[in-house]
Amino acid sequence: MPLDKHGYEYCFMEKIDQGSWLLITTNCFLETFLILSDIFMIVKLPAHTEFFSGIRFPQRIVLFFLVSLSFTAVQGQQQIEERLKQNFNAARSDSERIVRLGHLSQYYYANKNFAKGDSLIEKQIMLAEATLKQHLILLAYFGNVGYSSPGVSTKDRSKNTLVYIRRALEYAKANELTDYMALAYANLSAINNSDGQLEEAFKNANLAFTTALNTNNDSAKVISAVQLGNIYQQRSDVLMAFKTFTNAQNIAIQHPDERLLPVVYHSLASLYKKLGKNEVAKKYIHQSLAIHKREKDITGQINDNIFLAKLNNYIAGKEYLQEAVMLADSLQNVALKIEAEKILFSHMMIKEKPSLMLSYLGNNPELKNVFINTGPEYISWMLAEVYLYGGQPDSALYYFKKAEFSFSTGYDLSTRKNFFSEVADCYLALKNTPMAISYYQKSFDLSKAASDLRNLKVCSNKLKNLFEQQGDYKQAFSYSLLYDHYKDSVSLLEGERDLALLEIENVTKQQLREEELAKEKLQRKYNLQYMLITIVIATAFLLMIMIGMFKVSTFMIRLMGFLSLIFFFEFIILILDTWIHHLTHGEPWKIWLIKIGIISFLLPAHHFLEHKLIRYLLSHHLITLRSRLSVSNLFRKKKKLPPEQETTEEALGE
Repeated sequence: MPLDKHGYEYCFMEKIDQGSWLLITTNCFLETFLILSDIFMIVKLPAHTEFFSGIRFPQRIVLFFLVSLSFTAVQGQQQIEERLKQNFNAARSDSERIVRLGHLSQYYYANKNFAKGDSLIEKQIMLAEATLKQHLILLAYFGNVGYSSPGVSTKDRSKNTLVYIRRALEYAKANELTDYMALAYANLSAINNSDGQLEEAFKNANLAFTTALNTNNDSAKVISAVQLGNIYQQRSDVLMAFKTFTNAQNIAIQHPDERLLPVVYHSLASLYKKLGKNEVAKKYIHQSLAIHKREKDITGQINDNIFLAKLNNYIAGKEYLQEAVMLADSLQNVALKIEAEKILFSHMMIKEKPSLMLSYLGNNPELKNVFINTGPEYISWMLAEVYLYGGQPDSALYYFKKAEFSFSTGYDLSTRKNFFSEVADCYLALKNTPMAISYYQKSFDLSKAASDLRNLKVCSNKLKNLFEQQGDYKQAFSYSLLYDHYKDSVSLLEGERDLALLEIENVTKQQLREEELAKEKLQRKYNLQYMLITIVIATAFLLMIMIGMFKVSTFMIRLMGFLSLIFFFEFIILILDTWIHHLTHGEPWKIWLIKIGIISFLLPAHHFLEHKLIRYLLSHHLITLRSRLSVSNLFRKKKKLPPEQETTEEALGE
């Protein structure tokens, strides 16, 4: 990785996007004891001055800082744990117990205490199965933290998550719950993707999508489509990813409420972020944030703020992350708070001084405890990065060397690649060319295994320059050829990205045209219906007037008057409905109040006009007009008289 700030920022944003936070089954108190053992050599060596003589002053300060804060972290963790246990003991129903067991297991998972978390998940499932209530069993299988555990990066944790997913899938299959089968396949695909098994991920994503199509569950359809789009995106098939996300968006839009749209907006934002269109991505996340605010979904708002932090500069990003931490704290959601704090820590690390970052760790003991419990020497890696990005590579090197053995053997491919790349950067900053070459070669090999073209390009360029400095022109030429190859590959990908972006824009324009044509067609249909209703109302009034001119019963006149006015006033309400929904944004209480006001005016008006109209139809003037224009009189005038009758009438006239 390059040593400039932009390179560091890319490295950390990649780490955040992948969610590669490592997992092991250890608890807080045990890790505190191991730190003390490591510092004072309790197990192997006595704590005498020879141990500290080889450690520089800043490193001693940090060691003391870690020890002093360990007890504070343990105390804070115990208070939260005790409160969650009390909440569980106070539960009065099976559903409450299952939900609160879930909260407690989430707390243990957030603190990387997987042994206790898994134990509680088993209790959660056993309790749900004992109730024989399917909705509670589904909650236990598909809602437990082990099933949805993000950021899996060790083989053991990945296998553990796969076990929970397969158990949930088997239950769904046994009970013929097609929608839940689709959700399980989608989650399997996500885990396969995080493990680098793209073919298996694509297979399960397709299986999830086709399974979801056989259900009436819009949530399953949207989630499965989004996961399939994510895999297309991972395979760099940007256009297919966009079309799949658009399909998911169409399903979400047709859903009665807006709750399915945010997950689609996040996926589209991720796609545009990958294409370098951060402003477009921001629009989608702000739309998601607006929905979550209307729905008062705090968890959704936290995720929106975290995503916005990735799309903005340092100052704005820091504000968004601090807002996410504050919202998580207001929910008393330990897992979300720690996740936001981790990202804020990484975000600040590339800009702030080491002293400020150590202070941040001190003020967030839960976060420090997570770093301790994440894996062997993970906290040492974090401290090494603090010093590396803080411009103190000599101090950073101590912690890199301290963590090297653990990261050489116990972590996943992506994490090891990032670790050795940073160690190489550290040696480069210290101008130790041979060691920098050695670690860049390790990172190069790991990048090749991970098919990371961008890091292959960076490492090959670094190695080319370093071998030139050493005068090894043969190796320099070899890496120069590799650099040109990977540079062309990355350029080709960027060219394909630009082409895909143009295709996406064309598809978007075509969709907009189709939507406009559909709207125009629908509007024409509505206009014809309005015209037909107007003709019906006018015809009803005309018939009512005409009936009044004939000899019909009073009941018929009253009925026609009532129906004509009902048609007229309901037409008015129909026209006002669109305006009311636009004005109130569909809020029921506002619509209710406005319609009360309208009805309180229209009802008396209806009674008044009905009374006046019927009174007029039955009035003396209309009866006289009716007698003059009656059909019998008109027929009599048209009938021809005999000649003798005409003569008699003329004589009588004279």
